[in-house]
Amino acid sequence: MTKKISRMSSPEGEILAEDLEYETIKEDWNIYKLADGTTLKVKMVVQKISRGVMDDQKTIRYAPDGIPMYAARWSVVMAPDVPEELLKKK
Repeated sequence: MTKKISRMSSPEGEILAEDLEYETIKEDWNIYKLADGTTLKVKMVVQKISRGVMDDQKTIRYAPDGIPMYAARWSVVMAPDVPEELLKKK
């Protein structure tokens, strides 16, 4: 399989990154009860995970603590359950 190289932000600025294949094991909802009676479910959904590489596109780039540099592209999904009295009348 051909490596897909993209760019990611790091403390050093923009660097090269290898896009990694991954398997989603679990995506849980965070559930919040708001003061107005609304229950708000929120979760992050990952779209892409990348690992930093050096300019040769083969050598893994490491943070100062020795851990490989990773980045993720993600979006937030929200599902509100709003009390009837807060709904706008048509």
